[in-house]
Order: sequence, then structure tokens, then C-alpha cells
Amino acid sequence: MSNSFFDRLYKGYSAESFITGQLFENGFEAFRLPADFGIDLVVTNQFKKLSNRKTDNHSFPFGFQVKSRRLREADTLLGPNGRNEYQFSYLLKSDEIRILKEFSNSAYVFVFIIPFGFSIKNIYAFCIHSNEIDNMIEHEFFIKKSEGYVLNVCFRALPQQKREIFISEMSAKGLIDESGIKFLEKNLPESFPRHWNAAEGLYLCRKSYSKDPTDQLVSKAILGNYDFSKFPHFRKINYT
Repeated sequence: MSNSFFDRLYKGYSAESFITGQLFENGFEAFRLPADFGIDLVVTNQFKKLSNRKTDNHSFPFGFQVKSRRLREADTLLGPNGRNEYQFSYLLKSDEIRILKEFSNSAYVFVFIIPFGFSIKNIYAFCIHSNEIDNMIEHEFFIKKSEGYVLNVCFRALPQQKREIFISEMSAKGLIDESGIKFLEKNLPESFPRHWNAAEGLYLCRKSYSKDPTDQLVSKAILGNYDFSKFPHFRKINYT
């Protein structure tokens, strides 16, 4: 028995369970297929139909191919403005892409998990509908490899605020006294995400259109974290 195999398998299941929970939370049923058919989750809208809720019946059944990455503290890079940054990729098999394109009610859902304490939350998901696959290939966000395609992603967390600097600024403005300083020194972590005047950033990376083959990938904010309360509707991607 390979421990590493089961470790990867169970972590993949955890990502699928997260997506399943999001779908049930919003009144849909989600089922994991027993084998690898190119679709991981099948989604139905039976509850909404039986309760006479307004629903888009033409979008069901719906299929998700789930891709997941679990990042470690060692994967953390120092990005712009003191942000923790993660650069990672997903491998997309040619057979998966073919199956998703043949099944129009389908999408990739990309899950990534970052270490606790570096952002607002630690699990994120974004979606690419099957009707966007050809566009992703044309605009070279899906980059051709021998075994299929690769999607490169960059995620920038909130800027990190140092405890000492924060306390010093609060004290200089007269917002805390000596007892407040001691309280913050005792209870604040050494660094923490700064929520004010800042937002997280999700970027997909495409090949440069430059003729110079050494040019680095170009990061574009064309997608955001998917809001499952909007399912089964997906925003059209603007590639410009």
C-alpha cells in the first residue's frame, strides 16, 4: 500500500467535498462518480424542481471536473507590497478537455488551499465553463504540453501587517494607551493580514505574445473566486 497515493487521493476527495458542500448549501444535489469518467461530480436540481423554485432546467444534469492544489508555507513567495504570493499550476489532460467539450453542461472547478493565517480564508475555488475552453487555448492561458495543457495561476494574499509597526502607529495616533499596548503585544500574532484598503488577487497566466521566447508569462485578473450562489450561471470571461 502506497501512503503517498492515498494521501493524494484523500486530499483530492477533500477538495471535491468542499465543492459538494457549496452546491448543497445552495439547494443542489451533488454526487461523486465511482470511477474516472472525465467528470468528477454530477449535479442535479431535483429539490428546486420539487419545491417549484425557479431554476434553469436546461443546465442539468451538470458535470464538474475538479482540480485541486494544496500549498505549503514553503511555497510562499514575497509578492508586491508585502503580500504573500503563491505561484502554482494545474495539469489538464487532453481526454478531460475532450469530454468536457462534448458535454456542454460542464465546467472545470479549480480548488486551491493555502496555509492558515495568510489570508481571509484558506480554501478557494474558481471555475472555467466548458464553453470557454477553446478561448482559453486560443489566448494561451491553457498552454499546450505533451500530456495535455497546463494552467498557471498566481494568488496574492492580503498584505501582511507587522505587530510592532501596527502598535507603534496606533500609539503615535493616540488611539491606545499603555494598557492597550500590552494587550495587543500579548494577543496579536507577530504578523497578520491587513484587511483595510486591500483585496486579494487571483491571476491566470498566459504566454507572452512577444516574439521573444524568453519572455515570462503574463498574469491577468480575468477570473475571481466563484460564487456558488450564482450556479449554474457563469460570467463570460473578458480576455482583453
